Amino acid sequence: MIDIVSLVYLMVCTPLICAVLLFVLKFMFKNMPDYINFAASTFLSLCSLSSSVLLFEYVITYQGYTLESNYPVCIVQNIPLYFGIYADNLTSLFTLLTGGFFLIANIFSYKYLRQNRQGFARFYIYLNLLQFFSFCFFLSSNLIQSIVFMMATSLVCYLFANFYFQKPQAQSNSKKLFVVDTSGDFILITASVAFLFFSTLVPDTTNIPTLGFNNINSLGLYSFAGLNPFMFIFICMLFILGALIKSSQFPFMSKITLCSEAPNPAFSIILSPIVIAQGVFLLYRLYPLLNLAQGAFEIIKIVGILTALIACTIALKENSLKQICSWMAISQTGIAMCALGFKMYETSVFYLVCSGLATVLISYTIDSVSYSTGSQENIRFLGGLREKLPFTALMYIIGALSLSGLIFSGFYPKTEFINNLAFEKSSIYASIFLLVLFMSTFYLFRVYFRVFEGEYKGSYEVQKTSKLMKFAILLLCIPVVFFGLVFNKYSGYFLSFSTAQKITPDFFVNIFTFIASVFGYYLAYNIYFTKRICSLRYRPVRRLAAKHFYCDYFIDFIFEKMPLFISKIFSFFEKYTIGILYTLIKLKIKIISFIKEKLETNSVNSEFFTLAVWIFLIALLFVVLYFKTGVIN
Repeated sequence: MIDIVSLVYLMVCTPLICAVLLFVLKFMFKNMPDYINFAASTFLSLCSLSSSVLLFEYVITYQGYTLESNYPVCIVQNIPLYFGIYADNLTSLFTLLTGGFFLIANIFSYKYLRQNRQGFARFYIYLNLLQFFSFCFFLSSNLIQSIVFMMATSLVCYLFANFYFQKPQAQSNSKKLFVVDTSGDFILITASVAFLFFSTLVPDTTNIPTLGFNNINSLGLYSFAGLNPFMFIFICMLFILGALIKSSQFPFMSKITLCSEAPNPAFSIILSPIVIAQGVFLLYRLYPLLNLAQGAFEIIKIVGILTALIACTIALKENSLKQICSWMAISQTGIAMCALGFKMYETSVFYLVCSGLATVLISYTIDSVSYSTGSQENIRFLGGLREKLPFTALMYIIGALSLSGLIFSGFYPKTEFINNLAFEKSSIYASIFLLVLFMSTFYLFRVYFRVFEGEYKGSYEVQKTSKLMKFAILLLCIPVVFFGLVFNKYSGYFLSFSTAQKITPDFFVNIFTFIASVFGYYLAYNIYFTKRICSLRYRPVRRLAAKHFYCDYFIDFIFEKMPLFISKIFSFFEKYTIGILYTLIKLKIKIISFIKEKLETNSVNSEFFTLAVWIFLIALLFVVLYFKTGVIN
């Protein structure tokens, strides 16, 4: 009988074996039938899912027990590096999600690829590689291994973004995506190496496995006690910055939108918690470490709620279905990030999983619409599809109701989050969350009324959704409906690590979330379906609602006029860059010497250090805006 450790290694290697097998068959048989790629990939993906179910059952059965296995890979400067697996409740949950999402992607993709007739075998090779790297990331036993496989996942996302490499837009977007992802990887590697170096300076850490997640709390305590506190905080800030880049959080939100040229089924996987939330998952793993850094969680919750608010605002004016899905996923990830910033560990995981399930369901229904309408993705040229695609319309409604928090799985994490905010007496964050909830419901049903109601405006004859696509969407619909109830009832079995006490739900607090969602639906119904606003009798208020609360003007100002103004300022100063370059180099040397001297004497002034960090962050923001304005081509 095979033991559980061998089963986990077999589960991890199965997608890699499938990718190698498909690669060999592709070169041995030039005219190999497409269904062989589909059958092999789907069967092995089903095997991986079965193994992930057994792992999940094993971890849940032996509550509080973690499965760990490490093998030494190499030794660098007397520091051993390991490859291994580390499975606890959190890992087994995300591993189960990974197996389920990729099985659905395999089933859904067959008919879609048959319609496009391009890169059939290549798609399934990439898909299995992405599954392999995702398994390795979630099951990593140490920090270095996690970041290495996160980099590998970024590489496969780049390959998917450039899948249709004949398109100039795909080539351009994939290059930008690669640059942004590489920047995040470089920051995370820098932080990991720094943490590894400084943690080994403490004598008590010599017997602790190198950056292992099972000992991350001990390493954090030893490093915090043995390091200069400002250096420790700086390393934690680097981890947070890298995680924000990888999860497309403010101000790096446009990263995921660069993947929009990827094939639709792969794009749905990228929007799932398996890829977009890898940065958030890394912060889950580093939670004990970040808990020692003063101000770390304040930054996380501010960035998270800003990301959610800005992403929802942008989604209000979008007409492209893919772009709307991108901003929708970014917004939901931002709320999960904000929950983590409030140290609501369990709520953050709950929200991330439930919103991720609903996001992927909506994304696949939109993929089905694109398949049936000849790749039409502009909602202005759609409509009337409820009668032609009733199953797809029903699945979209289920996903929208869940994501808006009205019923199904999305209801529970949203009410839990707002109750925790009420308990923390964070009225500002609660108000912003309700606003985000209102806007999310509004644009979700805006899409529904523009796509599925009214009259069809497209010129392409709508074809029926294939049975395989319907089966894949139906498989995903089941957890969207029931997972929230199961998790809410048995959360202690799903997560053994929870830092906040269980808050008793307040009926009056819950009613606010319900009203915010209902009002968003009501406004979308009146504007985009009945073309009237019954409750708004005054003309100025009616115009205000019809213009999406002036979000068009706000977005134009933020993304067009303000960057243009800033670019002119930078263009003016650019003329004098060469003249002051030598002075800047000398100043840099002086600053480095000063900081080195203060670190050696352990007398760094906290106010000076805080001021220097803020200056660096503001300068970094201006540089990002400078490059985004297109002044440098």
